[in-house]
Amino acid sequence: MIDERSLIKFKFLELQRNFLFLFLFTFFINQAFGEEIDLIEIYNKAAAHDALLASVNFENQATQELISQGRSLFLPSITANVGYDEKDNERKILTSEISSNVLLSGDKADFHSYDYGITIKQPLFNYGAFQQYKKILSQTSLSEKKLLLAQQDLMYRVSLVYFETLMARDEIDLLNAQKKSIDEQLLEARARYNAGLISITDVNEAQTKSSMIEAQKIAAIQKLKIKHRQIESLTGEFPKRIKGINTAISFEELKDFIDKWISLAIENNLELKIKQDEIKIAEGEINVRRSDRYPTIDAVATRSRNWDKGGYPYGALKNEGSRSFSDVLGIQINIPIFSGGFASSRIREAQKLKLKTMEDAEYLKRQVELKVRENYLNLQANYAEIEAYQQALNSSKLQVESTQLAFKEGLRNSVEVLVAQQVLFNAKRDLLKSRYNYLMNIINLKLSVGILAFEDLQEINQYLSSQ
Repeated sequence: MIDERSLIKFKFLELQRNFLFLFLFTFFINQAFGEEIDLIEIYNKAAAHDALLASVNFENQATQELISQGRSLFLPSITANVGYDEKDNERKILTSEISSNVLLSGDKADFHSYDYGITIKQPLFNYGAFQQYKKILSQTSLSEKKLLLAQQDLMYRVSLVYFETLMARDEIDLLNAQKKSIDEQLLEARARYNAGLISITDVNEAQTKSSMIEAQKIAAIQKLKIKHRQIESLTGEFPKRIKGINTAISFEELKDFIDKWISLAIENNLELKIKQDEIKIAEGEINVRRSDRYPTIDAVATRSRNWDKGGYPYGALKNEGSRSFSDVLGIQINIPIFSGGFASSRIREAQKLKLKTMEDAEYLKRQVELKVRENYLNLQANYAEIEAYQQALNSSKLQVESTQLAFKEGLRNSVEVLVAQQVLFNAKRDLLKSRYNYLMNIINLKLSVGILAFEDLQEINQYLSSQ
C-alpha cells in the first residue's frame, strides 16, 4: 500500500507537471496569437518597405529638380576661358623691300602667348524659356499625382492581400470544422452499419468525403502560406497572425446615387488628372517648338586680355611682343529666318501628339465611369448577398439538424446528411467571402473615384477584431 507521504509527493509532482504544461501552453499561445496585427499596421510597414512606392517617390523628388532648372533659364550665365600657346613659326620673304626693312624682316618667331576672358549673358527676352518653364510646372504637377496614385495603389494592394489572407485562413477553419462533422458522421455510420441498420455505401460515402476534405485542406494551407509570403513581400516581415472580421459588426447599405459618385470621379480621379496634366505638357511642347520662330534678346558683357611674347614684326627687336585688351558691353539679338521647314514640321508633330493625348483622356474617362458604375453595383450586390447568405446559413443549420435527426431514426441516409452539411459550410464560406468582398469593394469604389485615403483604411480597420 502507498503511505500518505508518498501520496502527497505524487500529487505534488503531478501538480508541478500540470503547472509546467499550463505554463508552456500559455507561452506558445501568446507567441502564436498574442501579437496580432491589423490592416493599419501592415499598411504602415508596407509604406516604409514597398519598393514600388519608393521608386515613385524618388522619381517625384527628381522631377522637383526641374523647377530649379527652369528658373535657371531666366538667370544670367557666366563663362570664363583661359589659354596658353607655345608658337614656333617660320616664313619666307620674297619681296626685297620687306626684307630690307629692319622691323619687318624677321622670318622666325619662337614665342609663347596667353590670354583669358570672361563673358556674362543675361536673357532679356526668350519666349522658349518661358514656355519651357510652364511645361516644367505641369510635369511636376503630374509627378505629384503619380505619387498620390502610388500611395492609393499600395492601400489597395495591402487591403487585397489582407482580406485574401483572411479568406484563406477561414477556408482552413471551415474545412477543419467540416472534417470534424464528417468524421462524427463516419463514426455514426460505422456504428449503424455494424448494427445492421444501414448498408456499407453510407460508410464509404462518408469515408470518401473525409478524404476529399483532407485534400482540400492541403491546397488551402498552401494558399495561406503564399498569402503570408505576399504580406512579407510588402512589409519585409513575416506576419504571425492578423486580425479577422468582427462578426458582431453589421454592414450598411450604400444610399448615395451613382451619379454623385461619377461626378466625384470626373473631378477627383487621379488617372484622369494625370491625363489632364499630360495634355498641358503636350500644349507646352507645342509652344516650346513655336518659340523656334521667335527672336531671342540677351545682354552681353565680355572682357578679354591677350599677351604675345614675340612675333614676326619684332623678330629683329628681341621679341618684345604685344598686348591687347578688350571690353565689350552690348545687346545680342538672334533672329531665326529659315530652317528648311524643320520648325514647322516639329510644330505639326507636337499638335498631333496633343490630339492623341486628348483621345486617350476621353477613352480613360469612359473607362473610369464604367469602373465606378461596376464598383457601385458590386457594393450594392455585396450588401444584398450578406443578407441572403445569412438567411441561407440560418436555414442550412436547421436543415443539418433535421437531416441528422432523421438519419438516426432511419428516415435519411448518410449521403443526405453529407449533402446538408456541405450546404451549411458553403453558406458559411459564401457569407465570409461576401463580407470581405464588401470591404474590398468600398476600397475599389473610392480608388476608382480617386478619394481613397488613409482615413478609409482606419474606418475599415474598425471592422476587425482579435480572434
